[in-house]
Amino acid sequence: MRQLLLRVDDELHARLAARAREEGRSINAIANEVLALIGNDHRTSRRERVRARALSLGILANRHALPDPQADPDDLREKAIRSMRGAGEIADSLIEEDRGRL
Repeated sequence: MRQLLLRVDDELHARLAARAREEGRSINAIANEVLALIGNDHRTSRRERVRARALSLGILANRHALPDPQADPDDLREKAIRSMRGAGEIADSLIEEDRGRL
């Protein structure tokens, strides 16, 4: 396995670290997933490209995390609403951005 030294700005690192904590994974695992998705950009579908871009922005829903069965449903709902605030506009712009590439 090869190593890659990569410099990222503080804001991006903070987003990667937050996502890694939420998913119980390492920053390295998150970065590898993003790089793998965009590294195959010329061979990927539109859906995969948009997914990779959304993942890199930290707005892709976490498929791996399951809610705590003991958690209050109202709290879970509020958390979901807060986490997705503004994501619709971002998703629209990602789709438009990708359409411009075709």
